[in-house]
Amino acid sequence: MKFFNPTSELKELLLLQHIEENPDTTHKEIAKVIGGAPSMVNVYIDNLEEKGQLIREYKSAKVVYYNITPEGIKRKNYLLITYMRELIDLYKLAKSNVEIFLKDVEDKGYKNILLYGAGEVAETIIGVIRDKDNASLNIMGIIDDDIVKQDKMFLNYKVIPRKEIKDYNHDAIIVTSYAFEDDIAKNLDELQYDKDKIIKFFGK
Repeated sequence: MKFFNPTSELKELLLLQHIEENPDTTHKEIAKVIGGAPSMVNVYIDNLEEKGQLIREYKSAKVVYYNITPEGIKRKNYLLITYMRELIDLYKLAKSNVEIFLKDVEDKGYKNILLYGAGEVAETIIGVIRDKDNASLNIMGIIDDDIVKQDKMFLNYKVIPRKEIKDYNHDAIIVTSYAFEDDIAKNLDELQYDKDKIIKFFGK
């Protein structure tokens, strides 16, 4: 994960999920899954076994199987639902902010738009627009400077190079890249693109 630092509860969830699917897993694999040090794996295992959520089965001196118990499955499902609930709340918060942004775009009289940057932000904006009933914004396509992405489809929208912007009858461009926002501004300036038709998602 890029955004979240795993809490002890999330590590517990990841561990229980992993051993349910992989009873013959190793300490090294568990450490990778939960994002923790191998030296800490025994601490988690001991804690789960003490609570009756996990049973160690020794196949040999070096081979151990980890069997999740009914109590362990119960705990895993509880953690999963709790985690999902929090993620849904965060998604609703993010969606609300995107909706406010798009409403501002609509209030400016824009309808047909191009997105610049085929990434997570463009994906989110597209998702919010698709979820709206009678959405007035119409995405014409997505601009991206990565030649690997160009001429391919991104969520059913064609990814185009910036030289093709002129081929699309559109009202404005929404810049959907955070890392390359300044580069995109320079690229559009080189094309003598109307600055009043550039809308930055991350800034003014």
